[in-house]
Amino acid sequence: MQREKQYSAKSIQILPGNPTATAIHQILTWALENLDKQVEVIWPSQMKGSEYKLTAHADPMGGDPRWSLSVSISGQVTTIWEFASCDSLLVFNRIEASINEREGSQAQSAQQAEQEEAAEEKAFFYIPETLNRQRSTIPIPPVNQESSLAKPATVLNGDLAFVQINALLQSIALAKMTGRLEVESEKGTGEVFFIDGQPIHATSPGYKGPECIYDLVTWKEGRFFFQPKVLTQEKSIAEPLDSLIIQGAQLLDKQNFLKNSGFKLDALMVKTQVITEDDALKKILAPAIPVNFAKQKLFYETIDGTTSSQQIIDKLGYPRSVWIPIVCNMITCGLAAFTKPISKRGNTVPLLEPKSVDSAAIQSVIMTLRRGDTGMFNYPAFLYFLEQEYFRGHRSGSPVSVIIFEMRVKAGPQGSIREPLPIGALREAVLRISQAKRHNDLLAHYEAFDYALLCPETKGEGARVFAKRLVTALTKTPLSTGVDASTLSLSFGAACVPEDFLELGLLLSAAEAAKGQALANEEQVVLYRDLLPPTLA
Repeated sequence: MQREKQYSAKSIQILPGNPTATAIHQILTWALENLDKQVEVIWPSQMKGSEYKLTAHADPMGGDPRWSLSVSISGQVTTIWEFASCDSLLVFNRIEASINEREGSQAQSAQQAEQEEAAEEKAFFYIPETLNRQRSTIPIPPVNQESSLAKPATVLNGDLAFVQINALLQSIALAKMTGRLEVESEKGTGEVFFIDGQPIHATSPGYKGPECIYDLVTWKEGRFFFQPKVLTQEKSIAEPLDSLIIQGAQLLDKQNFLKNSGFKLDALMVKTQVITEDDALKKILAPAIPVNFAKQKLFYETIDGTTSSQQIIDKLGYPRSVWIPIVCNMITCGLAAFTKPISKRGNTVPLLEPKSVDSAAIQSVIMTLRRGDTGMFNYPAFLYFLEQEYFRGHRSGSPVSVIIFEMRVKAGPQGSIREPLPIGALREAVLRISQAKRHNDLLAHYEAFDYALLCPETKGEGARVFAKRLVTALTKTPLSTGVDASTLSLSFGAACVPEDFLELGLLLSAAEAAKGQALANEEQVVLYRDLLPPTLA
């Protein structure tokens, strides 16, 4: 009774389908940041009349978060499993395995039956006058927090902190749902109307139609609500949803490029070269982002060195999907630059010419630190970068983890002999690790025959999760002929500063000891803290 009272505060989320690995990671993060609350995530089963519930909570007294998966069949709730873990990927895999085991081949036929039954239901039309009138005319039913698992959900709702907006839109499309999706955030309220999973009309603050979808894919926070069978007579979208999402993601990427370049809407646009001939301008813009040439030319001609970017955009009336790629082209093609906005005194800061950064020279330096046969950094380079990260972490108080690991091929009787990977398999392993790691993680040779990963801003548990992800990546398919999950020997050991030690030399010794323990016990991933007695860990 005491435990139930401790987690009486709940956050209930309803998902359109099985939670993704990203959603599980977000749930884990939320649980660790809200120790006094329990999160419950509910989603429908493909088998008619049943749904799943995943609960997670972290004990304020310490220890790994507790997870529980249960299923409701006609109101009868059965617990499938309970366990504690800080590995979101492990939780995701266990959920997938449990659902696949339970539903089996019946899932496809059950889903088809549900879709046929839903197609027979009648939808009703709704013509809004204002967004406020929408809410008063069709109120969103509240979620029953005590019996949401026992009763089928009448409205799809949840939080964007747990479900990415792209995944939500694609789930609606895959389920061929008809109705109205409303998303509320600090940016305002957006709504999208669907027929058989395809959007037909969308609005958000300042946007309508496709521009609204492009805007929604940038939303990271907010609540969403889906009302089935709610239609509108307005039509502002003709493109398929997949195309809109891809265009929105590309637009967001270009917007981030401008943001990282220091661009702001109140910045002054200045021409860096004068082009008067259309053919010359077309030649310069040829390799750039495809945009209507007439619109790019008009934008370029409007740049006068005294008008801000916002004023140019307002004057031309270009939507975000047009002006963002045009500004990117102006900058990347060397046709224009931007400087700081006009000051209160009416003076402008002198235009700064961007300094050329020779990427070839940078790469030539990096290549001297790498092994030509594998592409990994050599051992001295690893020690140098480790020392730099150690000092940087010491000043900022941020953690640094080191993972030392061994990759071998088992041979001989019962795999008693462990031989080095063939060069082809090693290069494939390097490629998979490079695709899985973050940009600032560093992969290197360690001493003579081992390998190492330097992971800045990473705690011990984060290193464990990362190492397990690498094991999955390395064993999912053969690295080369004869090097697969049955013959590949992997042993990962990790240690962290400042969680385990404050001294750099002891950090490496601790990671080596953890790797040795993993090899001796035939475990794939071991942290140094796993070797310590409970009183010292």
